Amino acid sequence: MKKIAIVDFGGQYTHLIARRIRDLGIYSEIVHPESFEVNDDIIGIIFSGGPQSVNAEDAFRINLDIVNNNIPILGICYGHQLLAKMVGGEIESGENKEYGFTNITCQTDAILFNGLEKEQKVWMSHGDHVCKLPKDFKITASSDSIKIAAYESEKYFGLQFHPEVTHTKNGMQMLENFVTCCTNERNWNVKSFKQQLINEIREKVKNRKLVLLLSGGVDSLVALELCIQAVGNENVYSIHIDTGFMRLNESKEILEHFDELGFKNIKIIEAEEQYLKELYCVVDPEEKRKIIGKLFVDIANKELVELSKKDEFLLVQGTIYPDTIESGSTDKAALIKTHHNRVNEIEKLIKEGKIIEPIKELYKDEVRKLGEELGLPHKLVHRHPFPGPGLAIRVICSDKTETEDDYTKEEKYLNEILLEFDMQGKILPIKSVGVQGDFRTYHHPAVVWFKEDASKSWNVLNECSSKVINKLKTVNRLVYSLEPVGDLQLAKLFLEKQNLDELRNVDAILRKRTDDIKAIWQMPVVQLPLRNTEDKLCYVIRPVCSMDAMSASVYEMDFDYLKDIISEVQKIENIGDIFYDITTKPPGTIEWE
Repeated sequence: MKKIAIVDFGGQYTHLIARRIRDLGIYSEIVHPESFEVNDDIIGIIFSGGPQSVNAEDAFRINLDIVNNNIPILGICYGHQLLAKMVGGEIESGENKEYGFTNITCQTDAILFNGLEKEQKVWMSHGDHVCKLPKDFKITASSDSIKIAAYESEKYFGLQFHPEVTHTKNGMQMLENFVTCCTNERNWNVKSFKQQLINEIREKVKNRKLVLLLSGGVDSLVALELCIQAVGNENVYSIHIDTGFMRLNESKEILEHFDELGFKNIKIIEAEEQYLKELYCVVDPEEKRKIIGKLFVDIANKELVELSKKDEFLLVQGTIYPDTIESGSTDKAALIKTHHNRVNEIEKLIKEGKIIEPIKELYKDEVRKLGEELGLPHKLVHRHPFPGPGLAIRVICSDKTETEDDYTKEEKYLNEILLEFDMQGKILPIKSVGVQGDFRTYHHPAVVWFKEDASKSWNVLNECSSKVINKLKTVNRLVYSLEPVGDLQLAKLFLEKQNLDELRNVDAILRKRTDDIKAIWQMPVVQLPLRNTEDKLCYVIRPVCSMDAMSASVYEMDFDYLKDIISEVQKIENIGDIFYDITTKPPGTIEWE
């Protein structure tokens, strides 16, 4: 089969590139640079992004005869820089870093920009940049920050930005223009993967039974239905562990949902007390995830021991691709966060062949499409995603009452930037995870608000967010406050039932008020270890728009409606300031931990 090879240099969007190419009707296959070989089936090559510097001694390289190669090659981000260096260009590391929306001016007679307007809004994520090209290459796009945002020659093309993410408005057209350089055929049909996955499950399972760890989310639901259609309801058992980190009435709703669908082999294990004991006073986000994952396996193993007295079992997980890529999928991919399905105990079981993950190569939108193809109800397939560790990663724990960081200079610089937007702000004495240039960042959020007489505008907020995060090295996330923010005191905060119950109530009110807003793909509610001047806990809400969880834009909520729902939540005792996360992904991950 003719295909386009996606060479994986460890970037966060490698599989997203492959997805986009398949969406254009061409089969794509991801390959490792150190084992890549050209063959007659390959009609095009794409170099992916990656977290390294092309100039680093241990950077990924590829064994390819670039001089005599006749196959079209597209380089994206790191791939754009590597391709330029391979043909004799030069790469520079400097201060011209860009993360997020960027405007570029492109040459409309260039092949990749054919049919597009001169001005394009694209999604940048880079530190290094190409500063010099060989004579037979031409610059096809520039931004205010870098001269060479895109280039091309007769058969080589480079884009410093990411056309594969939905935020690059005309990215699919750019990829389509590249594919047209490779072939005129469009014969790949992605709808065939349902039967393919069912066949794969049957092949792996043979005469064994399956046990699925059911979280109640979309992914585990689709994995469950897929397994049932593959081997039959009587051969699939489900275990739901109520960790104490579920949303309000979540476990009860799970039983009701699956009873409606006719799934009978479901057991709920009450484990809240055990989880709270294991996580007592634990504040480090990675440590929390690892403890949650390990305990999950330990509890599941006890059940499996009982079940295995009757039959031989395989464990099923509803892991999807973003869970694996953010945990570092290749040798040189950056760790963004350890997913609870990728802790050491799970990795060991995977190597032993005791776990199957039938949807691990799919993205969230594909999982939903698969769920509908399997005949699951629309209301279940399109529920808001909910992370496996649940509310445990939506409580930002702290064992300190004073920050150890001095960001006085950065906060002064922040307010100098904010003058341009008629705003004020401060850096918060906590940290959250982000992803910038394919690397994990663990930096401070900053909170901003409009001055008293300023007019509120989402255009201003979006521009402000992008500029602040690009300019301030210690900030990777921006949150917005409707009102001026007074003094905030760092407070001790742990995973305790009282705190989790409070978060559950806040989350329930906010979900009820926003569940009907179809544009909101997910809305995490985060409890912060910050107390305001009234000694009340602060919160963050994060409504995002996304398709596949690999990138996300901010939902631009009406300011009056936002004020209304915040006022309702603040009627709860002990609820203080509520901020609105205005950070796109990247640079801010959807979850704060």
